[in-house]
Amino acid sequence: MDSYFTFAIVLTVLYVVYYAVVIVQDVYGKKGTDKPGEEIFELDPEDIKEESVKVSENETGFSIGNEKYDTEAQPTAVPPQDNNTDQREEAALKRFERLKAKVEEQLEDTERFLSDPMTAEEMYKAMISKGRLDNRPELAWRPVKDKL
Repeated sequence: MDSYFTFAIVLTVLYVVYYAVVIVQDVYGKKGTDKPGEEIFELDPEDIKEESVKVSENETGFSIGNEKYDTEAQPTAVPPQDNNTDQREEAALKRFERLKAKVEEQLEDTERFLSDPMTAEEMYKAMISKGRLDNRPELAWRPVKDKL
């Protein structure tokens, strides 16, 4: 057997044993060995009261029951409102027209050939009339034959 396969098998067996030991320690380990710095919060039934808690808000903060909490409020700047909406709309239209002109300068003129677009309604009429439509060349219809 190649040395790589031997290494892979030994490593796999070691991993299986290691993870089995870790899982057994987690399941059957000591319950009282908590890490220092961890707080476990347990709620006593005596702490639960049927009373309602009063929550109120004031200018500097809020209070929950007898506890008061202050909050910091930073005033926000209100942007000035312009009454020149007509002028802004006209400026926007002018900018749009300038951009449209720039784009149209860069567009290429193309000539369509072998193309006769039809709407769905025109196509339906063409199918009903077997390819004969007013003011259009006659369409060549080739039925599809089942070759099975």
